[in-house]
Amino acid sequence: MTSRKRALLQLPQGAESFYLEDAHRHRRIMDRIEHVFESWGYLPIQTPVFDFFGVYEGLIPSRDARSIYRLIDREGDLLMLRYDNTLFLAKQMGLMLTEAELPVRVWYADTILRHQDAEDISNDEFFQTGVELIGKPGPDAELEVLVLLDRVLNEVHAPPRVVHLGSRALLHAIVDPEAAEAAGKLRRAVALRRSTEVAELCVANGCSEDRAAFLAELFAFIGTPEELETLLSTADAAGKLNELERDALRYVERIAEEYARLELQAELRIDLSEVGSQPYHTGVVFNVYMEGLGSAVASGGRYDSLLSHFGFDAPAVGFSILLRKVEQYLSIESAATEAAHAIQVEGENFADRLRQADAVRADGRVALL
Repeated sequence: MTSRKRALLQLPQGAESFYLEDAHRHRRIMDRIEHVFESWGYLPIQTPVFDFFGVYEGLIPSRDARSIYRLIDREGDLLMLRYDNTLFLAKQMGLMLTEAELPVRVWYADTILRHQDAEDISNDEFFQTGVELIGKPGPDAELEVLVLLDRVLNEVHAPPRVVHLGSRALLHAIVDPEAAEAAGKLRRAVALRRSTEVAELCVANGCSEDRAAFLAELFAFIGTPEELETLLSTADAAGKLNELERDALRYVERIAEEYARLELQAELRIDLSEVGSQPYHTGVVFNVYMEGLGSAVASGGRYDSLLSHFGFDAPAVGFSILLRKVEQYLSIESAATEAAHAIQVEGENFADRLRQADAVRADGRVALL
């Protein structure tokens, strides 16, 4: 290959493309997912490729701001490429929805771009699909999106998985979200399960050493609703929980108990180190993990104040799947498998072969002219 041809074929760092069999398989997977979404009453929405950066500044974690692809438009305004479908979708919904339309169910499927570490150059471009349920408060909304996520992953034959259910509301009950720096430090320590650091940060935020030790233990909890009930009963008897903390934990417990009754394929664990990765999370949050993958393949939660940032106050909950991350683990036939069973039609001329091919295709099979 000549140097000129190599330069023409080279993609920018982090860009992703897939061709032929991979693209066909991806399309088949999305067809199945779209069918499930729409059978549940969710309608498609298309978010813009780029928008004004300043609109979203307060909604993006400071550590993530550096990962956003930005550009200057012809008028000199600073723009950002689509970093997160939920943010762009929230702006669209906030500007166009009315109370009379609620609840609204929408789904999306599109590329997002986030710059990653230099060692992970293949993952700047992601294909993200998911849903948003807007205008429905209460645990039934969380249960709806959790069940829908399970049905979608079942439809594409995803391998065994575990849902880790936690709460951003618990974190907000302990440290004021308006104290952004303190809340951010505590969130990161909790998410990384650094119990010693969690205790130190709680002390720095005014907790006694005994309460800080309890909170560090609380955030390290992973278990069943029954195990959480034991912990809560003990903590209540000792007066270790305030009302907001108790309410946040009881809400998580209630959803986990209801989930267990549904006999879904994915196992669910209450994991209080799951506190949400985005500033707009307000309540229950969750991540879905599969064996062999070091990070979540799907995530979601409640964000009741996000739409109000764009002028429309309504509760919302949703999930997203980083689809390309899991496609290799899904048992969906590729184009190559279908082509191997394709029928090569024969005939004396093109018109004759076309008639035979049309008959084969009308029977639901693949025909080659």
